[in-house]
Amino acid sequence: MKIVVVSTFDKKGGAAMACFRLCEAFRKEGHDVKLLVMEKTGDEDWVFEAAPQRKRLDRLQMDLQYAWTSRTQFRGDYIFSSSPWIGHNIAKHPLVLQADIINLHWINHGFLGIDDLEELFLLQKPVFWHMHDCWSFTGGCHYTGDCRRFEIECGHCPALRRSASRDLSAMVFNRKRAFFERNPAVFIGSSYWLTEEAKKSGLVRADRAAHIPIPIDTDHFYPLPKDAAKSKLKLNPAKKFILFAAMNAADNRKGFKELISALALLGGKLPEVEILVAGKAEDHLRKEIPFHLHLLGAVPATSMVDVYRAADLFVIPSKEDNLPNTVLESLACGTPVVGFRTGGIPEMIEPGRTGFLAALGDVEDLAEAILNCIALSNEPNTAAACVQSMQQSYSPHRSVSMYLDLVDKY
Repeated sequence: MKIVVVSTFDKKGGAAMACFRLCEAFRKEGHDVKLLVMEKTGDEDWVFEAAPQRKRLDRLQMDLQYAWTSRTQFRGDYIFSSSPWIGHNIAKHPLVLQADIINLHWINHGFLGIDDLEELFLLQKPVFWHMHDCWSFTGGCHYTGDCRRFEIECGHCPALRRSASRDLSAMVFNRKRAFFERNPAVFIGSSYWLTEEAKKSGLVRADRAAHIPIPIDTDHFYPLPKDAAKSKLKLNPAKKFILFAAMNAADNRKGFKELISALALLGGKLPEVEILVAGKAEDHLRKEIPFHLHLLGAVPATSMVDVYRAADLFVIPSKEDNLPNTVLESLACGTPVVGFRTGGIPEMIEPGRTGFLAALGDVEDLAEAILNCIALSNEPNTAAACVQSMQQSYSPHRSVSMYLDLVDKY
């Protein structure tokens, strides 16, 4: 069985890394998997760029289009992808034509437009779409917020400056419905939450939605003694370190403002605590956070394992999220996690054993969860419990087996 996996990037961003890990899991078990991407940054010989000769022109065109649409069409903090006129038609690519199965992952940011997706579905090959957000079953938004129009039919979209019953979201929604009806895909959620959201969509047949978690490799992500891990990063072993990580701390969905408010409530109560921030963050945050702050900047994926090992707890205050890689990585490194009770995050944390949960948006509850998790991090069995939870539910072999069972079913 030949599988072509389609993703915008091979290693850039959380969705790409999740996809890449799944491909690695398949290949380690001897399966014929090729990854077809818009932009390749690694050197694996089983990863291929769809149109390498067009990359520079495509990137310029895409950047101009995104700048124009975000300024003229979209509101506020919504992330919306819609362009049917920018993308790559990969329906005649040799890897696609040779494949028995097409496995879609995150294909936005200029890779596949609506026209390109329609061409793929017209091939009538089995399509398994592994979702990393809500885009596959909406009219264009990646997270729906309070809007539930996707359950029937999009339109009057709150993400659009010009919304109406037949707006851009309605057009995209109905285009998807047309080719989904001709060739029904199997929609796969990394979290139970995303799978259940997909089942509610007017685009998805409930009997063709399934849950398969993205795996974590505990041979790469594993704990080290905290003192040694902190010393490696030149951190004081006598201190406790709270970690926050995101590509951009200013992204409202990541909840860094809520974390700042929670830390303000804890100021003065935890003299032994310092804060680690991995990702893009402004220096003025030092004035807003009543703890010593280490701004690590963009940490390479290969180095993040050292940061997780050095941290005593990881806080993920996201307001909407699917199955964040950061939670898997932290727990696999033996570091407990605090997060809001939203999306797929509650599926990953066992309160009192591998971390704590707080009510969505409740900064007082978040502060209390952080206090409890600091105490939990002192328990001798916490690291082992975190690792065990990953080995049991997120092993590469388990994810591959679940995929193969799903392929046999359909």
